[in-house]
Amino acid sequence: MNRRAALALALSLFAVNLFAGSMESNKNRPTPNAPCTLATLKGSFIYAQDGFLIAGADASQRTPFSQVGREYFDGSGSMSGVYTASMNGRIVRGRYNGTYTVGADCVAAIVFTDNLGVTSHYDGYLADGGEEFAFAQTDAGVVTSAFERRRADEKN
Repeated sequence: MNRRAALALALSLFAVNLFAGSMESNKNRPTPNAPCTLATLKGSFIYAQDGFLIAGADASQRTPFSQVGREYFDGSGSMSGVYTASMNGRIVRGRYNGTYTVGADCVAAIVFTDNLGVTSHYDGYLADGGEEFAFAQTDAGVVTSAFERRRADEKN
């Protein structure tokens, strides 16, 4: 066997072993959870979020913000929350109420209106049986995303 053929055989055996090893390690991964429902998103969650409000094309027309808060999802499609935000250094506190849907694919749509009358829309992606989810705001002029985690002491 020449050197080129030996190298090709060695690479082929390496690739087969690598593939077999990855297949074996995938056996140890948990199987996907059952389809999600409204009840998958239930309980009290905490979050930290930051981003920008955009008023125009110029960077000077972007307002940075950060906020933290707690949200409660009732497992039936209603939610509420409280927050504290820093809007370019100006502190704002508020409350909001809204609704949500959850598809079998664990994708959520959340809409709420705060005490200032601002309505916000989000897409969320649930993981770990609803213990946490990532979200992005889908309203024009806002760039933000974050994670939420269920509070361990408030599962219901």
